[in-house]
Amino acid sequence: MAIDFETIVFVIVSAAAVAGAIGCVFSSRVAHSLLWLMFTFFAVAGVFVMAYAEMLAAIQILVYLGSVMLVVQFGVMLTRRRIQDVESLPTLNAISALSGIGVIAFVLVLIREVMESTIWASENAGAPSTLEFADSLFNEWTVATVILGALLAMAMIGASYLVRDERLINLLWDMGVEE
Repeated sequence: MAIDFETIVFVIVSAAAVAGAIGCVFSSRVAHSLLWLMFTFFAVAGVFVMAYAEMLAAIQILVYLGSVMLVVQFGVMLTRRRIQDVESLPTLNAISALSGIGVIAFVLVLIREVMESTIWASENAGAPSTLEFADSLFNEWTVATVILGALLAMAMIGASYLVRDERLINLLWDMGVEE
């Protein structure tokens, strides 16, 4: 029984998505949960690429990783709580560096394997041009684009509302008044 490269990559990417979701649920800190959620969204985009749905992968990265995670991170960073201990920084920096190097190496190997595929040698006549894509996005999908923009604006306003703190001591601190 021969296992092809695509099956191996799919198992790795789907396992990464599941591991990221589990890490998001069981993280003890909000910032770590946010990072696991970003990892999960990126892995789901990888699954979309493997399913030849590059447009969905681009939307996954732009909308979820770019916009929604920005709103969540905005909400987390507006809280006045200390997010991580100073003592754990050297260990976390080493782990982050090693995992970053591993991810970059994996992406480079994946790109090399994908670029060597025979699919790139054939001319794909069905692929739309950038002008056709923009025309489709703003003519056929106008309502969806407007609704998406409105939802993202509401999410930003909601995040701002949820993190506001109206306790007197914090309002005085914001204005620079000492007690």
